[in-house]
Amino acid sequence: MVTKSIVIMRLSKDVNIDPIEFASQGNAILGIRDSGKSYTATYMAEQLMENQIPIIAFDPIGIWKNLKIGKKGKGFPVVVAGGDDGDIPLTPENADDIVRAAMRENVSLIIDLYSIGLSKNDWKRIVEKCIRLLLYENKDCGLRHIFIEEAAEFCPQKINPGQGAVYAEIEKLARMGGNASLGYTLINQRAEEVNKAVLELCDCLFLHRQKGRHSITALGKWLDVTDTSNAKEVTNSLPSLDQGECWVWMQGSHKPMRLKMPEKRTVHPDRKNPLAVHKGISADVGPFVERMKLLLDKIVKIPVDRRERRSEELNPTHHKRDQEVEDLMNECDNLRSKLQLEQSVRIALENKLSSVREMLAPDFDKMKKIFDEISVNNESVSDDSNIRRIWLPKFSGKAAELLEALIAHRKLDRAKWCKLTGTVYTSSTFDRSVSEFKRLKLISKQGNEFILNDL
Repeated sequence: MVTKSIVIMRLSKDVNIDPIEFASQGNAILGIRDSGKSYTATYMAEQLMENQIPIIAFDPIGIWKNLKIGKKGKGFPVVVAGGDDGDIPLTPENADDIVRAAMRENVSLIIDLYSIGLSKNDWKRIVEKCIRLLLYENKDCGLRHIFIEEAAEFCPQKINPGQGAVYAEIEKLARMGGNASLGYTLINQRAEEVNKAVLELCDCLFLHRQKGRHSITALGKWLDVTDTSNAKEVTNSLPSLDQGECWVWMQGSHKPMRLKMPEKRTVHPDRKNPLAVHKGISADVGPFVERMKLLLDKIVKIPVDRRERRSEELNPTHHKRDQEVEDLMNECDNLRSKLQLEQSVRIALENKLSSVREMLAPDFDKMKKIFDEISVNNESVSDDSNIRRIWLPKFSGKAAELLEALIAHRKLDRAKWCKLTGTVYTSSTFDRSVSEFKRLKLISKQGNEFILNDL
């Protein structure tokens, strides 16, 4: 909980952010690889911890543990669960207990998912369980901020089978996290990969370098819709921003501000020189870890059925919702299988039709010639070409024009017929021509319309 005076986070001479406001709201940090988005995220985490606001970071890329290592002084007292050299081992089974212990100790926690022993499915299970626990147990523990690296892994725009449960928890965090004294920051390369229902609830955006056409277009549309005064300047500059440079678009502002992120207090890995040794002073979190381990032992000793009952008391609809999500996913899989089967049948039919076309191709011209000869020799064939070929030459002048127009349209009333042929509506020429057409049984009349007969 916050126990000392708040220090405003100063990002530049023009951009200041209240740490409590940032910690309690939704934020997003977007930028391609090596643009500096993780640097920005860990800098903001430093600022929150400077103000004694604890954080929890879900880290699939294995860099947040460096918050323990200071450049000049000590790093921050964060407990690292998981990873290659974490303070506490991490499994999908104990993740929520670790978070509960960290909440009780009021310490900052890094859930380091970068481990050969954890699959992506394990990542999702861990994040799902931990976010759910935070939503229902953090309220009495005070303000806490959640950082989610590689956010599209957990709240993607396109939700595939196996992602529904973790997405549901993050969507609840975005909508209702404030009720549990929780804020969040999503960190991802591209805006269009993150689910819009969650991303659009973010109050503050950090836009680092983007070069993809789709990414810039998506951000440009977003800026235009919100009537941002310098939208074009922002989108035009995104491909050329330096590492660590970004646009900050704060809550309530219609004008993003461009800035270079200040220097961090802790070390940050150099992707261009991964073998570089990080020299610094590591924070001692031994006392925290020992107390957390004692808490973990007590939590683990609680009978399983009691813990499950407590989970039901906190969220009685949870298991029902999980089952509904699973049922929906299974239904989607069935529909997808049916669609693939239908597509296979369609492709097979198209291939068969192509084979038939190829087989008939040599005889097509010969058959067409035979049918054309039948049409020429048999004047009773129902075809407009017979009237045009046999009867049209028998007329000239305006009568020929009138017959030509009716052949083209098959059915006309007097006004439209006259207009098409430039004939005066009340002229005797029109009446004489129509009488002749009727005598030869070329046309008939139905109501106000003259209809070309089939001959």
